Amino acid sequence: MRQFFENKKLVVVLLSVISSLSLIAFSTFGQESLPQPMTWVNDFTAMVARLISTPTNSIMQFGDSVTNLQNTYQENQQLKKQLSTLQSLEAQNTILKEENKQMTNLLKLKPTLVGKTVIAASVISRAPENWLDKLTIDVGSNNGVKENMSVMTDSGLIGRVSEVGPTSAKVSLVTSDQEDAVEIAAGVQSDDGIFYGVIDQYDSSHNRLIVNQIPKEAKIKEGNLVTTSGLGGVSPEGLIIGKVAKMEDDEFALAKRVYVEPAANFNDIRHVFVIMSQRSEPDTENPNAAEEIPGANHQAQASQAGASNHAN
Repeated sequence: MRQFFENKKLVVVLLSVISSLSLIAFSTFGQESLPQPMTWVNDFTAMVARLISTPTNSIMQFGDSVTNLQNTYQENQQLKKQLSTLQSLEAQNTILKEENKQMTNLLKLKPTLVGKTVIAASVISRAPENWLDKLTIDVGSNNGVKENMSVMTDSGLIGRVSEVGPTSAKVSLVTSDQEDAVEIAAGVQSDDGIFYGVIDQYDSSHNRLIVNQIPKEAKIKEGNLVTTSGLGGVSPEGLIIGKVAKMEDDEFALAKRVYVEPAANFNDIRHVFVIMSQRSEPDTENPNAAEEIPGANHQAQASQAGASNHAN
């Protein structure tokens, strides 16, 4: 017995090896069903794991959702900035196209101003409260601009220079109803010649200029061209004003009143021509030079004679 207890360490090692081998064999080739206590332990462990994993997974999913939402918000903000930039560029592109179109029309119009010296200008100021009365352009006395010079767009006459500064000038529009409103000596071109009158009123409700003092016997039709007559020496002859829209007798039935649809768009004036002067000698070398309209002088004399007869 004493020898056995002296070798107890060896016995413990042997028992441990035997137990380990038994457990390995049991786990590998063991029973199909686990003991009941072990089943309870496994069930409890699984239940605890579910209790812990469910809220943990929910929190992780919520965190992912918040992260995705933040990323979506940032992407949305970036897309909004890009869209705003694109819209701004599109608006600028539209403005540039319109300005380019107007400048092209001005260049096309310039050769038709035969015998006249002109200078191109841009509108730099136009007050909303005086939208149809005045505007300011970016040329002045330093450029040779003087008062009473005629101003037109690429489509037609719009007014006359009323104030001049060194680098800018104010233009009074023919649509103005102020005391210093522009009066334009005009000529209505018809099949029977040119009939002269004065533009001194504006019908704002129908956007029409009114030519008064047209001889009563004048045969005028809708669509006849109206230009500056050059009479009075203020505005040069031949600047387009518009076309006849309607005719009627004046309040005394002694003359005709002609309503003219302006050629220029007074709601959108950006670039203009200032008619600086008119040459005294015709441009004989230019094949596109404007020809004198047959019967104009004769019609002018007839109109003046008719006016004298009415006066008598």
